[in-house]
Amino acid sequence: MKPDADQIGKSDIGKPKLIEKYKTQVLRVAKWMIAVLVVGGLVIAGRSALQQWEEETDKVRLQIDLVDSELESATSVEREALLVRREALVASLPSWASIRWHYVFVAAWLYGLGLLPSAFLLRRALMSLGQRPRIGTVLAAQLLGHIGKYVPGKAMVIVIRAGVLARDGVKPVQATMSVFLETFLMMAVGGAVAGLVVLWLPVPVWISVMAGGIAIVASLPTFPPVLRVVAKRLIKDASGVADGRLGWGLFFAGWAWSCLSWLLIGASFTVLVSAIPGFSTIGSGASPGGAELYLVCTAAMSLAVVIGFASLLPGGAGIRELVITTVLAVSLGPTHAMLAAIAARLLFAAVEGLVAVFCWLWLRRLGEDSEKPTSQEIQCQGG
Repeated sequence: MKPDADQIGKSDIGKPKLIEKYKTQVLRVAKWMIAVLVVGGLVIAGRSALQQWEEETDKVRLQIDLVDSELESATSVEREALLVRREALVASLPSWASIRWHYVFVAAWLYGLGLLPSAFLLRRALMSLGQRPRIGTVLAAQLLGHIGKYVPGKAMVIVIRAGVLARDGVKPVQATMSVFLETFLMMAVGGAVAGLVVLWLPVPVWISVMAGGIAIVASLPTFPPVLRVVAKRLIKDASGVADGRLGWGLFFAGWAWSCLSWLLIGASFTVLVSAIPGFSTIGSGASPGGAELYLVCTAAMSLAVVIGFASLLPGGAGIRELVITTVLAVSLGPTHAMLAAIAARLLFAAVEGLVAVFCWLWLRRLGEDSEKPTSQEIQCQGG
């Protein structure tokens, strides 16, 4: 027997519903997998930083024990020098009680503020490519994307940001191009800032070369002529993308927003360095001075992030700490520099995690509100 027309019609109607059902389930599983990967990356990064902190603390304790053993057989002249050294080591011994927590709080706020300017650059790039996302959605996409860098390969950053931007109808190609533009400009400015400062510091040549090289390489894809060519080749319907929008105005605006971001992140790291035991408060006889410390900290952090990004390791694990220690050790000494690098890893990851949770909850609530029927729809259904 041949199926009648009604059965065929029901079967055809049922297929799209079945496909939509499976698509929803697959997307839900994919979101949970992304969440697990991100949380796993954050946990690994945090555990590694805590282990490094303990190792550095043990090194200082060992040095104190060595000084104590030397004191037993030291002469009166030697004893004075050893006591001064011991006091300095004890002062530099990190503990939860000796940390200046009000400084840490200020550093956390400054770092959070430092993450915001890039979102305005991202929105400017999206609008230049003919997209019109809401500023709240762009901010959420930008801030949520930071936790994607703790997953190997960095691709998760693009996946997360493009996924959030899709809520406002942003097309995947335009979202990807805008994320790349924002990221490359951020890296270019970071490399340039670091390159200018490290020229005046006695650091290894490879650090100065990498800073300048990354600044140049990262800048090239963001030049307007290159952007126009890429846009025309990748975007099928390029009618909403005018050449004038992808001009030098966008380029210089990108540098301005990125500079502001690095200045705030550098300020955050400077305050965090001052929160660690063994470092005198800025403005009270600190050595180096406040201005010099700010420049060195900004250069160290920007260079560490840029080189860590180029390494493609999750969160630049290990690379960031190496670069920060190498640059900061010139002014602060190796122990304090390493502790500052580890503290930055812990604090910055914590801030990124908290901000990401807040954005996720906000987006979820926004999604629930959009699914609720309006009063007009209820009236229509009732009528």
